Amino acid sequence: MRPVAISLQEIETSSKEDSDIQKVKIGLYDSKWDEQIKSYKILENELCFCGDILLRTNKIVIPKTLQEKVLEAAHEGHPGIVGMKARLRAKVWWPRYDKDVERLVKSCKGCTLVSAPNPPNPIKRRELPTRPWIDIAIDLLGPLPSGDYLLVVIDYYSRYKEIKACRDISSKAMIAILKEMFSRLGCPITITADNGKQFVSQEFRDFCQNNDIHLFNTIPYWPQQNGEVERQNRDIIKRLKISQIEKKNWKDSLLEYLTMYNSTPHTTTGKTPAELFFQRKFRDKLPMIDTFEYIHKDQDMDVRDRDREQKEKGKEYANRKRRVEDGNIKIGDEVYVKNMNKTNKLAPNYEPTPHTVVSCKGGDVNIENKETGQRLRRNMMHLKKVEGQWKILDEETIETNDGKSDN
Repeated sequence: MRPVAISLQEIETSSKEDSDIQKVKIGLYDSKWDEQIKSYKILENELCFCGDILLRTNKIVIPKTLQEKVLEAAHEGHPGIVGMKARLRAKVWWPRYDKDVERLVKSCKGCTLVSAPNPPNPIKRRELPTRPWIDIAIDLLGPLPSGDYLLVVIDYYSRYKEIKACRDISSKAMIAILKEMFSRLGCPITITADNGKQFVSQEFRDFCQNNDIHLFNTIPYWPQQNGEVERQNRDIIKRLKISQIEKKNWKDSLLEYLTMYNSTPHTTTGKTPAELFFQRKFRDKLPMIDTFEYIHKDQDMDVRDRDREQKEKGKEYANRKRRVEDGNIKIGDEVYVKNMNKTNKLAPNYEPTPHTVVSCKGGDVNIENKETGQRLRRNMMHLKKVEGQWKILDEETIETNDGKSDN
């Protein structure tokens, strides 16, 4: 199977039998050019014969029967398309030999197996969803040096991000984390995930199907298809490296990063992820003015009216059922405090030591022990006012200035 050298004698013999080369000879000697050899006619001034061998300047024109052998000899050592063309161009020629070189190299199994990958297709951008938490992407990052993995969840609309640390990365563990997340945020319509075994298992597919979620698995070994979450992973790794350099707790650093990220305007949307997701700005350590950009008082008037109406109904019902009364305790009154730690069933309901009321605001009462000076905070329901001692008075004592007496 090794290519062999081609002698000039072999080329001369094959040239005598090649119909195109013989027509070229007639064209050069007799000026009668056949229509089938137009590719030679345009090079008339460069062609000549050395015996029966056709030359183009100093290059041998190879007959058809030997072209395949010449190509195989030139491809020995697998020079590639460019190198092979240069090798042939230095010594030989025939019409459209460039295309023959490309065909041979592309059909060579060895060259194909070690060749560079095909160029990528043009980028296709994902359409922005109509609202938050419709399309989300999930990915596992890790393992970290601590043995933990990070489940990263990204909302494609707002770019809002949640990160959950875990050590168990089975389908069951992933489902448990997503259930907790969906209990707060609701179920999305689609989930995009890679081909990790936890995301392609039948258990995970059943979970998505039971919640009416469409699961899209990316092309294996093509993380660019889930580029949004893959891009976020680089940012997370960067913060974890900084945390390790500064010798901080990486979980605390991760929470600080999430607070910063969800409160920072995204370069693409111009809004913070929290603002687009929750329709409000996150409060953090930076001062801000609450401008109520999304919800104004006149926009939620129905909600406010219904809230006020239902609260009044509940208040009236509770007051009636509990038989409420306005408290008669005021500052300076002496009260008994309800016994919260009864040691036995015969213990009194209130402690016998009186306390003095030092402040009173609605049902919130602050009292002070007269003997020890200890202060307590209690609800008015837990106090019993100390009334004056009852006694029988004689007639002289109860006689009033107007001569009338109290019965």
